[in-house]
Amino acid sequence: MKLEYHLWDVFTDRALAGNALAVVPDAAGLTDAQMQAVAREFNLSETSFVLPSSVADARARFFTPEVELPFAGHPTLGTAYALRRLGRVSGETVRLELAAGVVPVTFERDAAGEERAWMAQGSPRLLSEVPQRSAVAAALGLGVDDLVATLPLQVVSAGLPFLLAPLDSLGVLGRASLEPSRLPESLPPEHRAVLAFTLDVPDADVRCRMFGAALGVREDPATGSAHGPLGWYLAHHELVPLAGESFTVLSHQGLEMGRPSALWVRVRRAEADDPAEGRREQRYAVSVGGGAVLVGRGELYL
Repeated sequence: MKLEYHLWDVFTDRALAGNALAVVPDAAGLTDAQMQAVAREFNLSETSFVLPSSVADARARFFTPEVELPFAGHPTLGTAYALRRLGRVSGETVRLELAAGVVPVTFERDAAGEERAWMAQGSPRLLSEVPQRSAVAAALGLGVDDLVATLPLQVVSAGLPFLLAPLDSLGVLGRASLEPSRLPESLPPEHRAVLAFTLDVPDADVRCRMFGAALGVREDPATGSAHGPLGWYLAHHELVPLAGESFTVLSHQGLEMGRPSALWVRVRRAEADDPAEGRREQRYAVSVGGGAVLVGRGELYL
């Protein structure tokens, strides 16, 4: 079997930066085991396998070197860029069928003419609060005073759950390194990916590092699926003002890995009924955007 693949760098506007992604655009003949083996062969954060869909423009399955994910950010954007490049989708919106549901990716140009793709992440949900601050700090190789004292540690999901850990400074973020076994035992296995971030940043609104050993990736250079939860957190805790009921922020990630990445997060206020409480609750609709660059292509011989 011979299959074409493309290599994309996502959440960047230049090659050899951002988060690398392999896209296999005609994966219908592969078994689950073959997809996992190919992802392990590429050994990137994720590999995207494109399949036909009856409900969207295409179906995509995302594999890390270890597991399949129901949703992931940079593969969603990178796959949409790949389908447009191949001429398989016309128009400004690409609809991808993922295990987590159908996700629209919309292409826009800013005032300078730069193209950026935006993926809707719906309304992220708070799953739990993590009171064991000293244990989380120790797992990150830090002291409890390195955490922002006035902000909680919370698990939030927009398709994948992440433990959000606000850190005191850019220097603290640079020292962080997760030892997963030291995380609180009360955290279930699927809640052990950690997005550490700081607002102490000179050239962006926020700077992040994502430690994802629980997802099969020790550290990720750009994590779109974690930035939906981050947008919720920034809005919910009023860390960024909702001017005109919305805001857009720039996040930098991957600099400590030598893979600088730029992720844009757009948040708007949205209310929804809470049937359990019989009242209206404050919620936020979040989209995550960025660029992508094609850096290579080749063939697999299986």
